[in-house]
Amino acid sequence: NYNQEVGGRRSGFFTNDINYRFLSNGDPASQSNYSAAGTSNFFSFISQADYALKGKYFLKGTLRNDGSSVFGPQHRYGWFPSVGAAWRITEENFLKSLDWLTDLKLRASWGKTGYYGNTDPRNQFNLYGGSAATSYYDINGTSNSPVQGFTAVRLGDPRTGWQEDVVTNIGFESVFWNGILSVTVDRYKKKAKGLLFPVSLPAILGGATSPNVNIGEVQNTGIDILLGSKRKFSRDWNIDATLTLTTYKNKIVRLTDLNYFFPSGYGVQTVGLVRNEVGHPASSFYAYKIIGLFQNQEDVNKSPVQDAAKPGRFKYLDADGDGKITDEDRVFIGNANPKFTAGINLGINYKKFDFSTFCYGSFGNDVMNIVDKVTTLQGKSKKALYDSWSPQRPDTSVPLPETYVNFSTWGPPNSYGLEKGSYFRNKSMMLGYTFSKSLLQKMKMEKMRIYVQAVNLFTITKYTGLDPELSGSSAAFGLDIGNYPNSQKQFLFGLSIGL
Repeated sequence: NYNQEVGGRRSGFFTNDINYRFLSNGDPASQSNYSAAGTSNFFSFISQADYALKGKYFLKGTLRNDGSSVFGPQHRYGWFPSVGAAWRITEENFLKSLDWLTDLKLRASWGKTGYYGNTDPRNQFNLYGGSAATSYYDINGTSNSPVQGFTAVRLGDPRTGWQEDVVTNIGFESVFWNGILSVTVDRYKKKAKGLLFPVSLPAILGGATSPNVNIGEVQNTGIDILLGSKRKFSRDWNIDATLTLTTYKNKIVRLTDLNYFFPSGYGVQTVGLVRNEVGHPASSFYAYKIIGLFQNQEDVNKSPVQDAAKPGRFKYLDADGDGKITDEDRVFIGNANPKFTAGINLGINYKKFDFSTFCYGSFGNDVMNIVDKVTTLQGKSKKALYDSWSPQRPDTSVPLPETYVNFSTWGPPNSYGLEKGSYFRNKSMMLGYTFSKSLLQKMKMEKMRIYVQAVNLFTITKYTGLDPELSGSSAAFGLDIGNYPNSQKQFLFGLSIGL
């Protein structure tokens, strides 16, 4: 891979007319330009061996050697083997007499794969640069002759290497009554070793880009279940349906240098809210737990000592029981990982008509609604206007709206905004009609089909934000910071023609 780029910018244009948007028409004082180039290389050696005996015993092995120039010289190459075995039991004599059991196969596998984590090719190097605003200095004492200087723009780590994902899987595949019912079950365990994440840098190092480093190990365990059915009821009717269920349990097993770390870069309202700690799931919410609102001064006086406590403000849990609210009282309040996910695919055909739909659901995960937290606590929402605390309305969970930031309002990470993020969504629903060949022959066509499709037709959820299906990184997800929703309804009409 090789890339080269060049660019320039100016601002302060005298008009917004697009016909005059040229660099030469901008303010010369705002001019800047740049050019850069980069290169990286990837090499892989792959080998595979398969063995089968009597159609019932199977063995497969692979061996990969991958190399990438994004890592330092001592860590560029990695060996990634895998092995799998299967036994088709229905080929054994003692099961051949069972007409209702069409196929039954036991299988197990173990494998290791490498991942370079979108690591920048410059990750291994310390790089320096600068501009007149950041690194030039008038060292000679004359205001018109600044001397060029350099600042660190990237800190490198040549010790960074491949992330290794080790997956162990054991399960079975089965088919009953010639496909009327199929069942596949897998028990999986995945360990990601040498996780690649940007390291957090102390502020004393300035604005230098941090390198990707191998920080530890994360483990995922669960069960995958697939139920399917293919059935032809008559000449005109047939159905094809599948249901998938996946249980999911995530745990951070080990971190290299610390027992935990806080990911950054997700806005001021999320700082310190997500804590990745050994023994806990990734992207766990860690904050002061709100146990109510202070109702009056007597309530403030008899409660543990809390900075800026006042009627109408948050009352936090004294987790360590020492009579005062400190940083030691922060606790794990939520888990962004779902307990299980489910998907449904359904296809029905009747004569020339076809109908299909796909639904997906995520269940048991928590979501932090940062948008609601900020707008409500600053008094900029309907909830703040009609449901906020007052002496006449004490039975509410919405505090007194305040623009003043302090420990008992919306200053520190707390549990306000924590919601259940479970949802079930119809991703797609389609109805189509395929014209008969006899009609198309007269039109000199091979195939013609018309269809209507609905996307995101409905979503069932108790989440109060725009969309419970949130994006994020592997270190911090489940945060609604004003994410653009992925739930817009779409209605499509289509025509496909084959000549």
